[in-house]
Amino acid sequence: MRRVVKYVQNMSALLLLTFLMLSPHSALALEKPRVAILQAKVSDKISKNARRHLNVEKLQSEMEASFLAARKFDVLTRKKESLGVILDEQEFANSSFSAGDAAESGQLQNADYLIRPEISIFSFYSSTNKVPNLQSKYFRTDHGVLEVNAEVLDTRTGQLKSTFSLKSTFSTKERMVNSRGGVPSPVHFTKLAKAASAQMVDQFLDLVFPVEIIKAKNNQVYLNRGKDGGLKPGDILNVYTKGESLIDPYTGEDLGTAEEYVGKIEVTRINPKFTIAKILPKKMVGNISQGCIIRKQ
Repeated sequence: MRRVVKYVQNMSALLLLTFLMLSPHSALALEKPRVAILQAKVSDKISKNARRHLNVEKLQSEMEASFLAARKFDVLTRKKESLGVILDEQEFANSSFSAGDAAESGQLQNADYLIRPEISIFSFYSSTNKVPNLQSKYFRTDHGVLEVNAEVLDTRTGQLKSTFSLKSTFSTKERMVNSRGGVPSPVHFTKLAKAASAQMVDQFLDLVFPVEIIKAKNNQVYLNRGKDGGLKPGDILNVYTKGESLIDPYTGEDLGTAEEYVGKIEVTRINPKFTIAKILPKKMVGNISQGCIIRKQ
């Protein structure tokens, strides 16, 4: 009897281990890629006057917030101030005042992907024009441009996986003021940083998690992107079937898949975690199915 019980226990443990390894809902399968964003380097081409209004710490914070909002990544901070706080806590954990349950020194996680941004262009200024026939009155407009180039490094292989080009701009409506000069409100820089950060996450998602059809029903399809995908109702997207892998015969490197264009879809509704689109035109319904890859035009 004991042998039978022992055998059943061993088989149960083996089946549980097999389930955890194979199930798409297992802890292993649910592990998110770890991403760390370094503080942006500032190009020498940016003037000293513009640098006064350039908040690289704010840009780094907005980039981290955008990746967190995507819910598909673990974001590891590389802010010097935050890392300093963590080190202080680790020292406290090793003291006689603590239970000692903080992460031990040398046990912080490493990133799977490092993102190295460089601010290549930045301008932040106001322009004024004299109001005709009114003394000391001017029409003022605020302007700003932020361009960022970012490298994506795979820390496991040392490969440069991709480069991103990000650009955001703003220009306010003309308003009447009492004097010349002045600079735009810092609120506008935050908006520039948010827009560039959203572009970065959108491009990174396409690199790591391509948009894909997860369900097709009649002339309607469901995509594995929600509000984190940078899509909006009315967007027209191209649809491709997954082809066979292309392998470089000399290096053995996987160059991607041979995709075949099969049609278009139009985004109709965006939910928090998925997007609904309709197939264009309806006669293409039979060609578009679950597993197809979506690319922006």
